[in-house]
Amino acid sequence: MSPRFHPQQLIKFGLIIFAIFSPFSISGAQIGFGIALLGWLLKILWTNKLSWQNSFWDMPILFYLLAVVISIVFSQDFMKSLGSFKDEWLILLLFLVINNVDDVKFIRKLLDIVIGISVIVAIYAIFQHYTGQDLYHQRILEEVFDTGQYRALGNFSIPITYSFYALLVSIVSFCLGAFEKNKEKKIFYYAACFICVTGNLFTYTRATLIAQIVAFAAFFYLCSVRKRRFELWLVVGYFVIIFFINPWIFVRFGEIGHESTPFERLVIWKTSLRIFLDHLIIGIGFGNFMGFYEQYLRIPARIFGHAHNDFLNVAVHAGLIGLSAFVWLWVRAWRSLRKLLQKTKDERYKPFVLAGFIAVPAYLVASQFQCYYTDAIDNMILFFVLGMATSAGMIYQRHSLKQSNLT
Repeated sequence: MSPRFHPQQLIKFGLIIFAIFSPFSISGAQIGFGIALLGWLLKILWTNKLSWQNSFWDMPILFYLLAVVISIVFSQDFMKSLGSFKDEWLILLLFLVINNVDDVKFIRKLLDIVIGISVIVAIYAIFQHYTGQDLYHQRILEEVFDTGQYRALGNFSIPITYSFYALLVSIVSFCLGAFEKNKEKKIFYYAACFICVTGNLFTYTRATLIAQIVAFAAFFYLCSVRKRRFELWLVVGYFVIIFFINPWIFVRFGEIGHESTPFERLVIWKTSLRIFLDHLIIGIGFGNFMGFYEQYLRIPARIFGHAHNDFLNVAVHAGLIGLSAFVWLWVRAWRSLRKLLQKTKDERYKPFVLAGFIAVPAYLVASQFQCYYTDAIDNMILFFVLGMATSAGMIYQRHSLKQSNLT
């Protein structure tokens, strides 16, 4: 290799490619992720050491992956389960960021790229909502209650995928705006946040609508309403305006097009629960849900490929072993990120950690009604945000330790 080249440059390049493409292209995001992973591998070979940063994620994710392996080994259809294991590689994005991003300025650069391009996609989603045109896929979108308005989906294939992506970007943007000192940048972050929130709401996805409200509530709980009155009025004012623009967003609990009704969602959950109880310990193995769902369904209904609940979905596929590991993963994330947030005093680092922490309850709420963990782009943006939060907190701790040692 050229003495001027270092694998760290390839890692940064890959992460920038990921940041550019993730708001609108799953394949582009995965290519960027793959380039960054290649850079990490070359870095290990270059330095002849793993240079692993121990974090609170290590053990729960290790146990979760072991549970997945066990479910594959004892799967009802081994080859199907083995094929589905390839999706678990996406979890490496979390460790890629934690172990290779050690500059808070680079973290902000990556998130600014994601936010900026997400705003463009959100504007396109708003266009879709009012015109019903999906220019990329060359189709007419799903109309809402004969209102002449349509379910937006950004550049992805279904509204549910886009809604969760827009939700997480809005959380990051709002947290960055809340701690930004520069007036122009503060306006940009707040504007970006509410444009992305609008993109989320115009998908008419119930899970992410509730999660969006929970995310704002979590922010004000953590940051004190008295100190954040401007932000509170901003959020309240936005929701009042959006309600008058389109009240259908907040009353959408009936069937729209081909998405399941509340009754059908209960059928999915009850059927999934029966499968879980019959395969209690190790589950049926990943990749086998559809066949079992059809066998266990007691009434004529549509066949689904997952349980429409991330925790129930893991329980069906990996049994109590997998469910326990998955629950531990998110309990550990909640507790550890909150502790990291409490320790992070410097406002240069705090908004990143805050965004990561708020992303956890937002995900936990949304995941009760839909499977976002198994959706590739949603999985990647979730672990990208959590990785940035963890990395920012660890950078601050190292900086504080260095300062105290100098003192």
